[in-house]
Amino acid sequence: MTTDGHLDDVSRTWTKLGDEDPMWAVLTDKGKRGRWSPAEFLATGVDEIAAVTARLAELGLDVGRERALDFGCGAGRLSHGLAVAGFDEVLGCDISPTMLDKAREIVPDPACRFVQVTGTDLSAVESDSVDLVYSCRVLQHMPPALAHGYVREFWRVARPGGVVVFQMPTQPSASVAGRVLGALPVPVARFLRRGMEMHGTPEPEVRALVESLGARVVAADPDTSAGPRWDGRLYVTTSA
Repeated sequence: MTTDGHLDDVSRTWTKLGDEDPMWAVLTDKGKRGRWSPAEFLATGVDEIAAVTARLAELGLDVGRERALDFGCGAGRLSHGLAVAGFDEVLGCDISPTMLDKAREIVPDPACRFVQVTGTDLSAVESDSVDLVYSCRVLQHMPPALAHGYVREFWRVARPGGVVVFQMPTQPSASVAGRVLGALPVPVARFLRRGMEMHGTPEPEVRALVESLGARVVAADPDTSAGPRWDGRLYVTTSA
């Protein structure tokens, strides 16, 4: 299947989920299905972005505050967090029109603008125009070829000296891999939850991809966003 075909599949899944329960689909916390309030949901994004900006400061990365891109913005919780963090403009991009409808409904910040992604690139975003790209709990839900293409786009739209931060699973956890996957190569391993596919890319492959784009990995922090069945990393990258 082509990357366009994979994109169509991902779009259909997340459009359906966005129609059913968009806040739960973004944060599938136990007991929260149908129970997130907008205020509670958005507060999680404020906390997450505060932790990310603190980590960037700890790493000595001085990130401009003119424009941020929230890729796979869903119902807008991280876009709201970026606006609260002081970015003048926040562009939330997602493939699901129903998710974007919810974001426009609940996100109060005038700094936030929401745009639908309709292809395998980010053609709506100008090159060299973004200070910070952030993406979490997004790339894990698409096949590696599609996810890696979007990482390439992150570095196209990032300004020189900008920062790109993205989360991606590396491999199924040891207990799950042994029980379910056997000898399957990691990129084709996936689990389904209400149609949400889960994919991983080994860390060395991600590092090689980032380096091929003229950037460097500043940190690859252990990350639990993909849940207990997966090992993952939060990659902090900047210009080489």
